[in-house]
Amino acid sequence: MFDEMNAKNKTVGLLFVNKTVSSKSLSNSKADSQNLREINQHVQKSRDLGKERQNRRLVKRSGTLPLGWTSLAPCSHSHSHSHLTLPLATIDPDLQATDKAQSRSAVEQEALKGPIPDRNAAKSTRTHSHGHDPSSRLLQVLRPSRSSVEPFGQFRVSIDAEKHRILQYFVFKFFPAVTRLDIVSFIGFNQKSPTSPAIQILRNSLSEELHFLALLTAASARMKYVEQYHFARADLPEQLADVTLRLLRRYLAQSKPVTQELLQSILYLWAVESYRRNWDAVLMHGRMIMHLCNTHFGGFQNLNPYLRRMLWVADRFQAAATARPPLVEERWETEELTFEQSASAMRSLREDGREPNGRGFSQASVHFSPKFGTVVAAVVNLAHVIQCHWAGLCGMSRLPDRDWAVARSYTLSDELLSFKDEVGTTAHNHRDSRIQDCVRLALIVWLAFVPASAPYSPADHDTGVLTIRAAIDARPLRNRLASLTAHFESSTPSPEKELLLFWVAGLGTVASELVENQEWFAFQFQRYARKLTVYSWDDFGEINDAYLLLDRLQQSNHTKLSWLLQRAIYAESSEEDTPE
Repeated sequence: MFDEMNAKNKTVGLLFVNKTVSSKSLSNSKADSQNLREINQHVQKSRDLGKERQNRRLVKRSGTLPLGWTSLAPCSHSHSHSHLTLPLATIDPDLQATDKAQSRSAVEQEALKGPIPDRNAAKSTRTHSHGHDPSSRLLQVLRPSRSSVEPFGQFRVSIDAEKHRILQYFVFKFFPAVTRLDIVSFIGFNQKSPTSPAIQILRNSLSEELHFLALLTAASARMKYVEQYHFARADLPEQLADVTLRLLRRYLAQSKPVTQELLQSILYLWAVESYRRNWDAVLMHGRMIMHLCNTHFGGFQNLNPYLRRMLWVADRFQAAATARPPLVEERWETEELTFEQSASAMRSLREDGREPNGRGFSQASVHFSPKFGTVVAAVVNLAHVIQCHWAGLCGMSRLPDRDWAVARSYTLSDELLSFKDEVGTTAHNHRDSRIQDCVRLALIVWLAFVPASAPYSPADHDTGVLTIRAAIDARPLRNRLASLTAHFESSTPSPEKELLLFWVAGLGTVASELVENQEWFAFQFQRYARKLTVYSWDDFGEINDAYLLLDRLQQSNHTKLSWLLQRAIYAESSEEDTPE
């Protein structure tokens, strides 16, 4: 069938593969969903280029194999095994000693206790069902030595120090961070064992080359973009991502079984694009995952617990960053604060000499619809508990713990992301609707940074740096604030509106990642500072307390905003030269 299609498409140069085993057409159809089209785009290959790349890969792999793999060609098992597998001694002894000294033996021994599932039978069954291809290679996981405590010294194929560090980073830092293992309860699933399953997930990834390379890609990308790690080859994560993407297209084109490991691999590619802040690519991978999840597994709730954790957290990360509704509809439902708990939080703050924050939103509530005002009130109640946690006052009141605060921040963020006023609600004028939407976007940004702040983010054991990070594409907030600023240039806003927009500009300044957005928000922040004659943190502190605290979201926020306030009076002369 493919040969006939090749003959017909010599002028076209693109080969469309079957979408399913029962498909009667090799092309896209109008009935295809958008999510399925995303997958189809991945399996469209150039005929000649695809063959050329496949031949190059076969020649290259005949001499070298990736970490953890050995060739088991049916006709020459003994010969291939003799020259392709290397003894454990080929690994640098100094590297072994150093890495063993750095390993956490308790975690690793726990992971090594259970039996390792033998996937060879399943692999051979799948290969037999697809027919025998003389050019294909059977890949088998090398069973680790039981005497080896260090989890990565088990491979017979020699590895370099850089890959070794990537694997260590995956187990001890990457996996706990992306699955939020520090939170015991997660959407109805309680983590029974405190031991991280990362080592077993690493072993399971060896069932397919695609899965293992995807794991390496995601871990190395986080090392580069989050930890600021410098590789010997600067573009190593991008190189791994390119190879992994080609393997993914090949995997989909061959109609191999759709497994949860495949979803995990696509999610690793999602993570790479997320670290690179390529939100369009993140959305593309997300649509692919949700289509495969709903089609082959019956929905998100049927995935394994740790894949659910990673997918849900990643989805909320991109939703908050882009201000788009999340792809995963399941919410982390939490109980609301009781009246007694809310009163206890406010009383504890006042007894400690602190003013409960959020009162400024009450003054701005005239611009909110009743439904939106209810959501804002819930955010303010949560902010009181967070303020108690930040101040270390939890022992003075009967308040929910940190896990509840993290879950509640996600719950309210979901409500804000999907917020729509009810049909029949009395319409505000256009200006008030813009103010309400500006506050909605600002609250999404603020809530996104709560799980990444202390004490909600665990600290690294070695450096003490918080392991959870937040990222925001502040363009929606910038566009909304810009429209309000332009509107108020031709009219005189009330003092409470100016204070609110002043706070929003400060939030955008400390939350933005892109330099152009940082500069724009900083310019607006200093402009409002001059207008309100606020030139020090002591003056701004009252405004900070009136809305939601900005200085506790990140350690550097206080220094950054203080510097901008001090320089605001000197920036007035260059205001006309600053681009809008």
